[in-house]
Amino acid sequence: MQIIRMKRLNDTKSALAAALVLAASFCQIATECRAETAYVAQIPVNVTTTVQLGNLPPQQQQQQYHPSSSYLSASMASTPEAIIVPRGNNLARTLEIGTRNSVYHLQSGTGNSSTAGIIGNYGNINVLQSGNNLKSNVVLLNGAGLNVSVLQPAGSAPVNVLIARLPGGGLLIKR
Repeated sequence: MQIIRMKRLNDTKSALAAALVLAASFCQIATECRAETAYVAQIPVNVTTTVQLGNLPPQQQQQQYHPSSSYLSASMASTPEAIIVPRGNNLARTLEIGTRNSVYHLQSGTGNSSTAGIIGNYGNINVLQSGNNLKSNVVLLNGAGLNVSVLQPAGSAPVNVLIARLPGGGLLIKR
């Protein structure tokens, strides 16, 4: 009986030693690992695209896409939320909390800004801006099955609207 206990003790010590050696080897491997940036370059460098919407003149200068290096340090990389949009570009922001929500932004012109938020399930928001320097903020709260479309032609006033379904089934539309 004592021999069996001794043998089990030796087997346990051997297994523990093997586990320690394996853990130490993983620690050495983990220090040598590298990872690429989370943002994937989707357009090759040699591809140039031109899109013309409406009666806008084509751009005089064509800008080429330059992918960033694969291994960026954390201090150099920037998140999409922290990027400040230069003047003249369009900006579309979306917040979706819930399931089966959809938001579409279509912007033609320059300097347009659109923010859409859905809190709840089964909501749809569509934003169409055709002009320059248009602003819209739309929030759909608990609007299960509701479709909200914002159409902003050139020169229209900013749109700020909250649409909420109340607990009794009524709708609150706050402008």
